[in-house]
Amino acid sequence: MRTKYSLINIVAGVGGHLLNMVLSFISRMVFIRYLAAAYLGVNGLFSDILGMLNLAELGIGSAMIFSMYKPAAEDNREELGRLMNLYRMLYRIVAAFVLVVGLALLPFLDVLIKGDPGIENLRIIYLMYLGNSVCSYLLSYKNSILLAYQKAYVRTVIEQLLRTMQMILQIVVLALTGNFLLYLAVQIGTLMMTNAVVAFKVDRDYPYLRDEKRLPDKEKRKDILKNIMAMGMHRFGSVIVNGTDNLIMSAFVGLTSVGIYSNYRLVLKSLNDLLCKVYSAFTGSVGNLGATEDGEYVYKIYKQLDFFMFLFYGYITAGLATLFNPFMRLMFGESYLFPMRIVLVLIVQFYVSGMRQINLQFREAMGLFWHDRYKAVAEAIINLVTSLILVQRHGVTGVFLGTIISTMTTCFWVEPYVLMKYGIKTDWQSKLKTYFADYGRRTATVLVGGLLGYGLFARHIDTVMMFILKGVGFTMVYGALVLTVFGRTAEFRALFEQGKRIIGRKMSKGK
Repeated sequence: MRTKYSLINIVAGVGGHLLNMVLSFISRMVFIRYLAAAYLGVNGLFSDILGMLNLAELGIGSAMIFSMYKPAAEDNREELGRLMNLYRMLYRIVAAFVLVVGLALLPFLDVLIKGDPGIENLRIIYLMYLGNSVCSYLLSYKNSILLAYQKAYVRTVIEQLLRTMQMILQIVVLALTGNFLLYLAVQIGTLMMTNAVVAFKVDRDYPYLRDEKRLPDKEKRKDILKNIMAMGMHRFGSVIVNGTDNLIMSAFVGLTSVGIYSNYRLVLKSLNDLLCKVYSAFTGSVGNLGATEDGEYVYKIYKQLDFFMFLFYGYITAGLATLFNPFMRLMFGESYLFPMRIVLVLIVQFYVSGMRQINLQFREAMGLFWHDRYKAVAEAIINLVTSLILVQRHGVTGVFLGTIISTMTTCFWVEPYVLMKYGIKTDWQSKLKTYFADYGRRTATVLVGGLLGYGLFARHIDTVMMFILKGVGFTMVYGALVLTVFGRTAEFRALFEQGKRIIGRKMSKGK
């Protein structure tokens, strides 16, 4: 059943996201045509400012969803109703905090933007971003019950359909009016509609949640608050690491660089979101797994999923090294390109971040927030200090180098250590050594694949057809390399056999 729900979640997430990726790039090309590059910078800057304010969320969502896995597995409706009441109350407090602090920052926008961007209604634009952030907390908590029951695909389908409508409408609005305020209004309206539709479906499918008026008992609330404290520290680290790049670039380099980066960020975020649909499809199943199975079985599944995600992240990383700038040139033009040295740093950051994701999924699903809480604070401090130092000497490159340094000195070793020691437990030292050995071999494979790809396929790409042909050539070379290095490993064989079983079941059903 866990495999079935995971596959449904993957199909629903990936299928819809591929369509949205295409529309996102079309929307961005229309955006660049009708609006100045400074608007891209404002979009990135305000998103990061509100990301900083969202630190008030403190990881409440992750802690609450973890607390729901066990009662969902047992179908304990009374406990789930109590947990949802607590979740709603906490998110309303967060929404009020974000609104108050966001309004307090309004007079200081000029300090955060270097020079005059020449954009009208800057404060109105900021207030619209703020309203979007506040509204996101009012109904989104109801999504948690779907995750607890391994039915994330329900929200995914609703979200993808409405997001497709949003992007089509935004393209039309920009083409007809060139009005950024209307563009944002469409975005905010879609988010509110998505949360409202999901809330309606949850109320209809789980009516017992509304019948329960009480909160969890005192002991349960204490455990949840402890996890929220730990997740709050993780949230702090994540917001500082991921939410300060645009702020630092805006303050030290200027909004134009933020605007150029926003195009690269669009591509990387689209790829990350796509892969997120894959690994997050396992979240509910992993939570159920951690609540019902022993450590050795959990470790076996972890190894397979970790290798599964490496196949994706490794292929995309080497592919970006080969084709990232040619793609950006075809999509947005020569004036929106970063030098290759900056692009390589962005690619390394993408890979390092991506290779953490399965560890983070298992940590959250197994409730291991407390054990690495100080790591997040150390990561944030190292990132902020190194980025501020390096940006003054190396500009945009220095900002991203700071992020890589902070990740490698903290997350790279702490997260697998915590997972093995406190989650898997059995023979954890040996398993940790195996993890780092695998990481080294996989990274070396990606490096060789990237060098081969760049040397063989990166040049003379001036048409879409040539880009596609070079992409196919790279895929064949990289696929052969991965088969040579990993074709005989236990993880590869397990995934291959699982794929054969799934295909066999589909074929037998079709007969």
